[in-house]
Amino acid sequence: MMDRSYILKAQSPAALAEEYIVRSIWDNKFPAGTDLPAERELADRIGVTRTTLREVLQRLARDGWLHIQHGKPTRVNDVWETAGPNIISTIIKLDKSYLPVIIANVVSLRTRMAEFYIPEAVKLNPEECVQYFAQLDSLQDSAEAFAKFDYTLFRQFTFSANKPVYALILNSFKGMYHQVASIFFADPVCRQLTLAFYRELLKACVEKDAEKAANAMAQNRQSSSEIWGKLLQSIPENFGELK
Repeated sequence: MMDRSYILKAQSPAALAEEYIVRSIWDNKFPAGTDLPAERELADRIGVTRTTLREVLQRLARDGWLHIQHGKPTRVNDVWETAGPNIISTIIKLDKSYLPVIIANVVSLRTRMAEFYIPEAVKLNPEECVQYFAQLDSLQDSAEAFAKFDYTLFRQFTFSANKPVYALILNSFKGMYHQVASIFFADPVCRQLTLAFYRELLKACVEKDAEKAANAMAQNRQSSSEIWGKLLQSIPENFGELK
C-alpha cells in the first residue's frame, strides 16, 4: 500500500488515485518516458477499483500527464511538452516555488499579447471597441470588480481584432487571470493607475487612433512593471486555492 502522507488533499477514491499518480510523476517516482505499473498493481497499491483507476488514467491522459495506447502500457509524459495551461493550478499545489514564475508568465502573456491585438481592434472596429467601456463610469472601486472588468475588456478586444484564438487562450487562463488581477487590484493605487489607462484606451478608440492605443498599452506596462516586481515578493499563501 502507498504512503498516505504522500497525498495532497484527496476527497474521493478518484481524487486519491489522481493525486497519487500526479504526485508520483511530479516527484519522479514515475519518471517521464517510463511505463506506469500495470492497472491491477497500481489499483491495489492506491486502494481503488480498476474501474475508478481507468477513469482517472483517461482524465490524466487528456490533461497531458499520460499517453494511453490500446494494448500497450500507459506511458508517462513530460508534461512541459504535452500538457496545457489547465494543469497550472495542479502545479501550484504540487510546488509553491513555481508561483512567482507562473504569475509573471501569465502577466507577460496577457500584456504582450494584448499589445498586439488591441491596437489592431482599434484600427479595424473602433466604434465597437468604444462600447466595451460602457460600464466604466459605474465601475465599482474594488479588486473584484476591476478584475472582472479587466478580463472581460481584454477578451472582448480579441473579437474586434478578429483574433478569436486569443480569446480561447484567455479562456484557458480565466481562473488564474482573475486571481492574479485580484492581487494587483487589491491596491487602490493600482486601481487608479489602471482606471487612467482605461480612459486613455477609450480615448484612442473614440479617436480611432491605433497608434495612441499602442502607446497607452506600452505606458501601462511600464508603469505597472515595478509594482508587479514588488507584488511577486509577497504572494498570498492561499494563492491557487482561491475561487
